[in-house]
Amino acid sequence: MAQSTISWSQEELEQLARIHRQSEIIKGMVQSVGFMNIPVQEGGKTVTKETEVAIFRLEGGVTAYCPAPEFSERTFKTLNGFVGTEQNLIITRLDLKHQLALVSVKEADAKKRQVFWDTLKYLEKKDALDEQVFEGVVFGVNPENERIHVRVEGTDCFMLKYDWDWNRDIDVMATVERGTPIQVKVLKFDEERKMVRISRKDTMEDPFKKLENMKEMEVVVGRVADVDSIHGIFVQIEEGVTLKASKPRYLEEPLVGDIVSCKIRSIDAKNRKGKVVIVDYPRGKKKRKDLGSFLYQ
Repeated sequence: MAQSTISWSQEELEQLARIHRQSEIIKGMVQSVGFMNIPVQEGGKTVTKETEVAIFRLEGGVTAYCPAPEFSERTFKTLNGFVGTEQNLIITRLDLKHQLALVSVKEADAKKRQVFWDTLKYLEKKDALDEQVFEGVVFGVNPENERIHVRVEGTDCFMLKYDWDWNRDIDVMATVERGTPIQVKVLKFDEERKMVRISRKDTMEDPFKKLENMKEMEVVVGRVADVDSIHGIFVQIEEGVTLKASKPRYLEEPLVGDIVSCKIRSIDAKNRKGKVVIVDYPRGKKKRKDLGSFLYQ
């Protein structure tokens, strides 16, 4: 068995023993991943074998070890992607001889999961599910269907790409990072199928409603998102809000990326539409590249 090179102090030992005795859920950060000879469960028996482990740093600097089978209900090719992430833990064994603390993320998740399901059922009965905000951590993104997987109270939940924020053009693979802590609301759940759909967007203010309160403003700033010869000009006013725009004849034609001052003509939050008029270029106009200029250089 691998032996810890750092001895526990009496205070650390007493604290670890109390946490272990009370099956208390604690937090730890994955400091590294490697292979060690440690006790694991196989066929109902404890055997010592070389196993991939996540090496945790607990509060106070104590090191703990989580065998890969105790990290999640899911099986991962490697735990390397979890280095630097914070996880909930339960201490499953203290080996005083070798100063070794074994922990389980899976057991901590199971304990929190039961409380989570009980909470969801209670909120549903009170018709208050949409009022509760939960803390979650991004677990990963499926590149095939762009579903975002989030761990909430030890439970694997998911959201569609359009549940991330109000920007419907989001590139989830480039934007969403594993280990990101987020706030979410539960949209629906099915305990029998162990399915929970969540939304980060529903914890945020609808930018269209925000713009409704800005209709009386003299001007608002925006960025030209598109200039189409058929469909016209489109300006992004807020994250997730791009509106049809027009301009007076005396202003130059905008280019994509231009910062513009606009007057809001109409906002329809219900149908997510609106119109603005470009009135100025506060940072000046971008210069249009002359594609033939290289001929004269």
